Amino acid sequence: MSRATAEDMRRMEQLAVERGSTYEELMDRAGEAVAGWLLARPDMAGGSVVIVCGKGNNGGDGFVVARHLCRVMPVTVVLADGEPTAHPAAMEFSRLEPLLEQGRIPLALLSWVDEPYLCSAAVREAAVVVDCIYGIGFHGVLPALLRPLMQQMNAAAGYKVAVDMPSGVSADTGEADEDAFAADYTLTFTALKHGQTAPECGRVERLDIGIPEDIVQQVLGYQVITPELVAARFRPRPLDSHKGTFGRLLAVCGSYGMAGAAQLCVRGALRSGAGLVTAAVPRSVYPLLAPTVPEAVFLPLPETEDGHVCAAAGEPLRQAIAGATAVVVGCGLGAGDAQTELIQQICRYSTRPVVLDADGINSITPHILVEETVSAPLILTPHPGEMARLLDVTVDTVQRHRREIARRFADEYGVILVLKGHHTLVSAPGRPVLENTTGNPGMATGGSGDVLAGIIGSLAAQGMDPYYAAVCGVYIHGAAGDRAAARLSQHSMLPTDLIGELPSLFLQFEK
Repeated sequence: MSRATAEDMRRMEQLAVERGSTYEELMDRAGEAVAGWLLARPDMAGGSVVIVCGKGNNGGDGFVVARHLCRVMPVTVVLADGEPTAHPAAMEFSRLEPLLEQGRIPLALLSWVDEPYLCSAAVREAAVVVDCIYGIGFHGVLPALLRPLMQQMNAAAGYKVAVDMPSGVSADTGEADEDAFAADYTLTFTALKHGQTAPECGRVERLDIGIPEDIVQQVLGYQVITPELVAARFRPRPLDSHKGTFGRLLAVCGSYGMAGAAQLCVRGALRSGAGLVTAAVPRSVYPLLAPTVPEAVFLPLPETEDGHVCAAAGEPLRQAIAGATAVVVGCGLGAGDAQTELIQQICRYSTRPVVLDADGINSITPHILVEETVSAPLILTPHPGEMARLLDVTVDTVQRHRREIARRFADEYGVILVLKGHHTLVSAPGRPVLENTTGNPGMATGGSGDVLAGIIGSLAAQGMDPYYAAVCGVYIHGAAGDRAAARLSQHSMLPTDLIGELPSLFLQFEK
């Protein structure tokens, strides 16, 4: 599973054909995989399905889907712009004709050009609308002929499923026409596409159509984070272990009114196996936090009148840094001149990994990262808004060019970058950009990032390579979110629920 351009996909298909497959076989496998996915969904398999097909290969996929589905449910195929003429889509369309002639099969064929009212009614009444107009072949803008059809599809009450890419969205950039199909699900083949971070894609699920993995790697040269990659970074704990064996994490976090951020970070770190976690918090926060995480050690720090750490905290922090094997800075810390100075001191004094999160990122500028006095390996965990501020660009620019920005920023500033969001990216100089596919929208709530910072800091403190601490951290964090959503729903899950799912995940790694 890797991100690909449209040209990458064409190259993969060509190599698969050179190895013995045919384009017809690839199209058959694609359509069969989509039909199987739909039939496996009880909320979709019971009603009528409308499949809107273009004249190209994406339309050919749709014809295969129709051929498989119409034997078990009512299917209407809508030709968006006439019958296909190119092989193999034309061949797949011809295979529908005998089924249409039988009459006993619940399969209907309509033309948007000739029967727009009937097409609109079919789309409006469908339980599922499947978009097979363009796939990865879209570029530019939608033609005027199709705009009313796309508007009807988007207004439909049924589920909306795009095959490979929503029509009107670029597979390479994610740029979307104003009338682009807004899918609930996008079922993509072989590899994720760069443009599938666009909101119009909904939830993206990858389907295998039999292109060998070595071909994928040959063309793309990078991969997403897999459970096997994460499990390989964990080893059994020695029998003669003690708390010092598993590192000492210093968490510099919290302020008056933001004690919860500190608590989530510290609890996430403790549940991720650090031998000792020291919470360096403002003095007024200490009595609020201590009863909630009795396993932690506390370093109460001098503070300002409004409950933020002040410049006088530098000396006690310097002593604490000397004994730490990793540092997390920023969760609920607040931003200001004093915080910026403290963060610079931490980066100057620490030779061990430093995780900068939230206000740790908001308190710095890129030039701080390249100062000669910065000696610590730095792990930055910005969300798109924080990344945009660092680069002085718009959030939309960050979202449209996530991979390029992640790679370039990590290389230029010599840091490990965790660019959070849908399909979080991990980038580091000289390392592949890895993409995480765990996680769900239920995690988009205040506090989730604090848990992630604690997990990454904990793994780094235990001696894991900082790059892999970030890689494993984002995977585990997302997997915990998926388990919490399955148990509690995306609407009701909380960041504390992520922490509750960590033990069962780590139990898997210990086996």
